[in-house]
Amino acid sequence: MKLWNLKNKYILIVDDFAGMRTMLRNMLSPYRPEHISEANSGEEALRAIQEHDFDIILCDYNLGPGKDGQQILEEIKERELLPYSSIYIMTTAENTSEMVMGAVEYSPDDYLSKPFTKEVLISRLKKLLKRKSSLKKISNATQQRDYESAIAFCDEQLSGTPSNRFELLKIKAELLLRINDYDAVEKLVKPVLEEREIPWALLYLGQAHYYRGNYDEAKFIFEDLIEDYPNYLFSHDWLAKLHRTQKNYNEAQNILEKATIKSPKAIKRQQLLAEVSFENEDLDTSEKSYKRVTRTGKNSYYLNPDDYSGLAEVYLKKGMVSDALNTISDMRKEFSDAAPSKNMKSHINEAFLYDRLKRKKEANGRLDKIISIFSKDPGTVTSVDAIELAKLCYSYERNDDGNRFIKYTIKNNHDNQEIIDGIIGILTDIGFSNAEINALLKSRDEVIEINNRGVKLATTGKIAESISLFVEAATAMPENHVINLNTAQSLIMHMNKSGATEKLMAETKKYLDKVKFTGKPSDKYKILTASYQNLLETLGLQS
Repeated sequence: MKLWNLKNKYILIVDDFAGMRTMLRNMLSPYRPEHISEANSGEEALRAIQEHDFDIILCDYNLGPGKDGQQILEEIKERELLPYSSIYIMTTAENTSEMVMGAVEYSPDDYLSKPFTKEVLISRLKKLLKRKSSLKKISNATQQRDYESAIAFCDEQLSGTPSNRFELLKIKAELLLRINDYDAVEKLVKPVLEEREIPWALLYLGQAHYYRGNYDEAKFIFEDLIEDYPNYLFSHDWLAKLHRTQKNYNEAQNILEKATIKSPKAIKRQQLLAEVSFENEDLDTSEKSYKRVTRTGKNSYYLNPDDYSGLAEVYLKKGMVSDALNTISDMRKEFSDAAPSKNMKSHINEAFLYDRLKRKKEANGRLDKIISIFSKDPGTVTSVDAIELAKLCYSYERNDDGNRFIKYTIKNNHDNQEIIDGIIGILTDIGFSNAEINALLKSRDEVIEINNRGVKLATTGKIAESISLFVEAATAMPENHVINLNTAQSLIMHMNKSGATEKLMAETKKYLDKVKFTGKPSDKYKILTASYQNLLETLGLQS
């Protein structure tokens, strides 16, 4: 009989105390682990998780300065860095209700309260690995965003009598929601609910009704969930979202206030409460919520410049100009060394706040800074922000800068007629002539010409030239899904001919990850991700 072991498992131990990391390593060592990595901080753990998929993550809750175990978990789930088949166990010496409720919302696979024995740890790992072992195919397909294949793998296992049947049903429901198949969600969860009342099944049924516009049915489900499972706080979020959609801001605020009392560390909910209470003209609650976000969310992935600009807007509404200016200063300091996109967003928000204050000189100064960064790194500006920046530039008679942002948005969305029509409407309202609008719309022709040229180079064997052209184009228009897909395709063609390398694989993944879609991915995306997966296997990087 084969003895249980950890021989082929990749394990990450995260703890700020070296002694605790050593103790956990020693607990595991009798089971012959060959791949154990360690991290002494949240930041180090995230770097490791970005570089490799781990089968087991043992993470302490309190990691000293920086991110804690909950913030690591929320970030890797948000960024889809934690596959279904991976195990995340939180170890902690704390048991405050705030900690427990905060962590529970992000559903680690298990908790271990310190101190714990080797026997307890190994017993938990055995159970979890047995449960998760069947999810590898589903995880791989989901990571490739091949949701239909992942659903098929769920069905394959559900056709038998799996011990983790409800987990598979939950995963399948989540995948169906991702591809917007709301009828299938309802068809899946109704028999589950006839068998047993499970909160997630009710929640997903409510979401299916919400997305189909059946607000009364969704409201009934969410309200029942809150009454029967008051600590299942996702139902509060969805009921608040429904009320906000219907502009019932007071009801939405009341629901969120009750939920934040129970789980004050949930940053996304605090952000939502700040926004909703502002819409409800409850400036005191909005101020309090924004302050809590900026204070307790310091190390959170979710903290962003909008939290500071939102607080500044509250102060402006209250006539507290000096507080608004101080908040602008705080925002600049907080994001000065942040990721490029967040740093840029802080400059953008600052420009608009100065415009609101009618401080034209400072607003122009921020616009100069924005354009300087944008010239070097266009990817730091989203299409949504580019349109707003264009409008601001036009209002300051900076027409060349405004045109630049409009052309950027057109190039990023050359085949999205809804966005193009929106741009035409904005330019018409500003006073642009048809001739001026048509001149800007010629940017679409430039995209088509570049794309056709790149495809021709690739199909005539000039793959290196095709890659060079597409990489340059993807840098200039980072949101254009056609360009990103063809950049990835050229790289894959090159690797199929000359061999794959880890560096080229990372480049290819970068362009595939940039492709955004709602619902089901395109056939081309699925073909390219399948090719990418095959290349991964040739490198031995995928089990």
